[in-house]
Amino acid sequence: MQTFTATEFTACNLNHRFTNAELETLAWMAEGKENSAIGLLRGHGEPGAKKLVSAVLHKLDCNNRCLAVARAFATGYLKAAKAAKQSTLQAIAALLIIISGVSAGTGTGDSFLRTASSRCQSAHRV
Repeated sequence: MQTFTATEFTACNLNHRFTNAELETLAWMAEGKENSAIGLLRGHGEPGAKKLVSAVLHKLDCNNRCLAVARAFATGYLKAAKAAKQSTLQAIAALLIIISGVSAGTGTGDSFLRTASSRCQSAHRV
């Protein structure tokens, strides 16, 4: 049985229904990744990821990602990753998120810590 483990979930190819690329895409979909992120993680662009997501949706007979992930869990194609590996990967992911927040803003990390309402540019009238 083929498997692919992302940060929090493991995709299992129980009856060889998915290709390796589709299996990896299913795991990243369960993580909540967008097409552009899936393309980046797989080493190709967004159009390739969009094609893979469409193939996964078709094979699970779904019209949206949420239903596909739920159906994949119900049929055994997805399961939670093991706790030891998960905690290590979560720590790495958290570090990368913090680093990206620092580099994306002013260099101090304040843009990462601000809420959406504090970034709003609208004028407030009294």
